[in-house]
Amino acid sequence: MLQLRTRISTRAESAEFVETRRALCDDATMRVEAAVARAPVNYRTDEVLTPALQILIPLRGVFAWQLGASESLVTANHALFIHGGDVSRDRFVDPRPVEYLLVTPRLDALAAQPDSGAVEALVRGAHTRRVACSAAGLQRVASMLWHVSHDRTAVDPVELEETTARLWMEILRLGSDAPARSRRSPGKLVREAKEVIGAGRERLSLAQIAAQVGASPAYLTHAFRECEGISIAKYQRRLRLAQALAELPRAQDLTALALELGFSSHAHFSTAFRETYGETPSAYRARMRRR
Repeated sequence: MLQLRTRISTRAESAEFVETRRALCDDATMRVEAAVARAPVNYRTDEVLTPALQILIPLRGVFAWQLGASESLVTANHALFIHGGDVSRDRFVDPRPVEYLLVTPRLDALAAQPDSGAVEALVRGAHTRRVACSAAGLQRVASMLWHVSHDRTAVDPVELEETTARLWMEILRLGSDAPARSRRSPGKLVREAKEVIGAGRERLSLAQIAAQVGASPAYLTHAFRECEGISIAKYQRRLRLAQALAELPRAQDLTALALELGFSSHAHFSTAFRETYGETPSAYRARMRRR
């Protein structure tokens, strides 16, 4: 029988798999950790027993989450809900590291707060939707917390607390406002399409994706929107913008970054970024550097 280990550890290493975590918040209501995991392609971790509800929010990278016989691809466009008692494992589908936040809410304490009804709705919804399509607001706040985690000494503790509270509100909003999903589970076709797209670094046309999964563009478009709640084009653009959130604080040349991420120009990149996150890339970079 495999030894079960919980996700509450701070560091796990083997010859091939390395995972490192930093605690950003650990109070009466929740624990929030910033983590990085790396392993070769198709490496499968040991089975993991999760003792309590956890929400995993990827910022960069892509991996497959396996629960029993089912497998779900998780990217920066998703939030993963893991329930207490789940025995799962991860499969790495990209050699680059996966960066993510891991939120462990303390439900007894949260149930006493004014938004307890929203917490109950989130828990109920999480039982039927393990992998949810993320929202721009959640991506933005999660990325802010991630960058703050690298130099907490330069951050006002109150600001860190407020940002963590915003993260939780975005998680609650995701649970209550998420688009309706089809009753049937996501098909093999959509899972294959997401594997082709991967982390979104390479810009692929609909025709290219459809050809690789052996489906017509029209049918793939319908199936993808039904399962993910957004179009393939928007899915890819959001992945590239999530990558931009991770790289902007250290980027020197915004035009070069825009082209590297598959945007046709700096203006195209800036417009898409502002429409999604409410500020220009240069303004976001300047604000994160001031922190």
